[in-house]
Amino acid sequence: MRHLIDSGEAKDFEDKCFCLWNISDSYAMLRDSENEYFNHVKFANLVSRGENKYSFWTVCDATQRFTLILGGKGEFWELLYRDAAENSVVTDENYRIAYEAHRAAMSVHPALNISKDFLLYADDKFSLFLENNKNRREYDFFRLIYFSAAMKAFRNKELDIETLCSDFFTLLKKEEMPRQFLLGEWGNFNSPRGERNMAVVGITAAVNALIDIGENNRAEKIYIEAKSFGLPENAYINKRLGG
Repeated sequence: MRHLIDSGEAKDFEDKCFCLWNISDSYAMLRDSENEYFNHVKFANLVSRGENKYSFWTVCDATQRFTLILGGKGEFWELLYRDAAENSVVTDENYRIAYEAHRAAMSVHPALNISKDFLLYADDKFSLFLENNKNRREYDFFRLIYFSAAMKAFRNKELDIETLCSDFFTLLKKEEMPRQFLLGEWGNFNSPRGERNMAVVGITAAVNALIDIGENNRAEKIYIEAKSFGLPENAYINKRLGG
């Protein structure tokens, strides 16, 4: 992908961004903070020269954020997020990637020291996003992901996440809708999710969040019932629940 950019083969703005996003993602998966930061600066500079709608592209992945934090560059990611959250106009075209950015911003990891002030800021922005996007077809999915993130970030055991999950059980019986774009493409972040995909992703997030805060009994109850509707076995959840 770097060759595609350096050789001039990737000429289109979105193609260049796709390449740079994937290079950052590869370094993030390798936990190579230094090279991810070096590449992500290039990515952010390119995005800053594009249309306003693209701002969330640099902050739509939690793994990339975590690796930057690991290398002491978390503030760089946070500044990119604040800029996008404050200045990017959310439209029919980019509201899905805006959701991805808010989810990434509220993500936490037990091995990382993440600022409580920043989490409160991200919570406020995610809440505002939900308020402004109540009419979207994915609203209930966005809300379930928000509840899961808030539960984990703030150790909130009072949220009635069981009711939200139950609304998705029947969608587990739907046919999976194939994705038409590659990971990292603008179209991949902004194309509609299938109903089954939303159910699997949302319920899985909720179950893991409950385990994270020590509510294993609640997590297991949701997990067992969801599997009866068609949720696939999840090796990570099985291990965490001791089965």
